[in-house]
Amino acid sequence: MERVRRSVSLHRFVYRTLTIRLALMALAAGLVAAAAVYVAEERTLGAQVAEETHGEVRLLAIRTQWAMRESGIDRNTAFVQALDERAASRHGNGRGEYVYVRFSPLAESESLERRDTGYALADEVLRFIHSRPRPSLETGETAEMIFLGDRMQVYAVVPLLDQDQRTVGHVQVVFAPSEATLATMAATLRRAVLLTLLIVLATSGLLYPVIVHLVGKLSLFSRNLLEANLETLSLLASAIAKRDSDTDMHNFRVTLCSVRLGEAMRLGGDEIRALIKGAFLHDVGKIGVRDNILLKAGALAEEEFDLMKDHVRHGLDIVRGSAWLRDAIPVVASHHEKFDGSGYPQGLAGESIPLLARIFAVADVFDALISRRPYKQPLSFAVAMTVVRQGRGSHFDPAVLDAFEAVAPKFHRLCATKDDEAVRAELGKVIARYFSEGAVLLY
Repeated sequence: MERVRRSVSLHRFVYRTLTIRLALMALAAGLVAAAAVYVAEERTLGAQVAEETHGEVRLLAIRTQWAMRESGIDRNTAFVQALDERAASRHGNGRGEYVYVRFSPLAESESLERRDTGYALADEVLRFIHSRPRPSLETGETAEMIFLGDRMQVYAVVPLLDQDQRTVGHVQVVFAPSEATLATMAATLRRAVLLTLLIVLATSGLLYPVIVHLVGKLSLFSRNLLEANLETLSLLASAIAKRDSDTDMHNFRVTLCSVRLGEAMRLGGDEIRALIKGAFLHDVGKIGVRDNILLKAGALAEEEFDLMKDHVRHGLDIVRGSAWLRDAIPVVASHHEKFDGSGYPQGLAGESIPLLARIFAVADVFDALISRRPYKQPLSFAVAMTVVRQGRGSHFDPAVLDAFEAVAPKFHRLCATKDDEAVRAELGKVIARYFSEGAVLLY
């Protein structure tokens, strides 16, 4: 029942997380797409206005050229006449107005200009024009969108030709679209942005059931794989423990104690998961130790003890062969190291010993002291703590030992008052919590 409850809770968490992430991703994608559409549409609309303005200026130049040829008047007079005619023909069309017009003859330094002095941005327009270089013979037709005082304008330059199609000057204009034109452009932009957002969100909504189904499948496969790995881990540890003694409960108790101590030292989820694997498999290398040494009733000779030490090397060979078990290496490799450097196999000292191994060493010794073995009776809590404290600074890291002082009473009560099944159940809850978190991270 507890397993079903955890499974349902995990499903809800996964789907809630997935929904939130998909919604945020859809919103982000929609905003990015809308921004891209906005920029593109703004450029397109601006280019349309610029092109229309450019066409108007071109007609102004053609009209000036026609007036010079038909009426025989000078360039300046022809330009003013053409400008007045164009202004009259555009009156009331509501698209905007020319707020600045300048005719610059090539052969003369003087320019003929007409300004709308009543225009709110007249000074900014004048400063902009003066910042532009005077058109030369090589200057061709141009039209560009500019912003003065955060208002869109169009700046255009068109060469003025004589009857022999030679450039005699240039017409420069600044065109200000009307408020109605700008409002129309803004409405068009809003429609484009809104439509883009709706398309992205609708697409995400249509894809959501498919994604949920696929993630559900992935969740099921990942959870099954995780449970298979955990079961294999437990069975392997139990098999080694039963070969070494008549019970596998030491592995369960020392793992639970290590986790409680790791939590007291505020380890992260990844570190706790690595600690669980390492605690379960700390003696897995004993599978490579001969029975006459492993199961010897008396004390081991020096040569036999050297062979026993090889179980660390055997354990490393085993866990290195699995990517999933590789984070157990610190505990498997260093759980027999001592804080003063007198341990094995490398003689590491102090903080050179991995923190997970320093944590496990305290839990391992304490559980061995309070456990019943064929060759000894369990020690009382007080005596066991006295023995552990005697290892402060020599066998154990003082900082780890300080944290253990707060953990030990509760752990001892659990082992003293609960049967093996209760200890297994408690560890099962711990493993389910930490490895469920790890599984969720896959999504």
